[in-house]
Amino acid sequence: MNLELKLMESYNDGLSKGIIKGENAANRRTALRMLRANEPVEKIASYTNLTDEEIQDLSSQVK
Repeated sequence: MNLELKLMESYNDGLSKGIIKGENAANRRTALRMLRANEPVEKIASYTNLTDEEIQDLSSQVK
């Protein structure tokens, strides 16, 4: 039973990390679209929960 519990905890931990990683990737894509539309950094941060620094880093990818 103890092994099963550890396996379930590991599975749930991995699942949670995967969901967070996916949400972060989606937020970064949204931020890039907003940057291309010349939206202000404050608005992008509000909509995506990314930091100003993360958004500034992404701005170098905007063409």
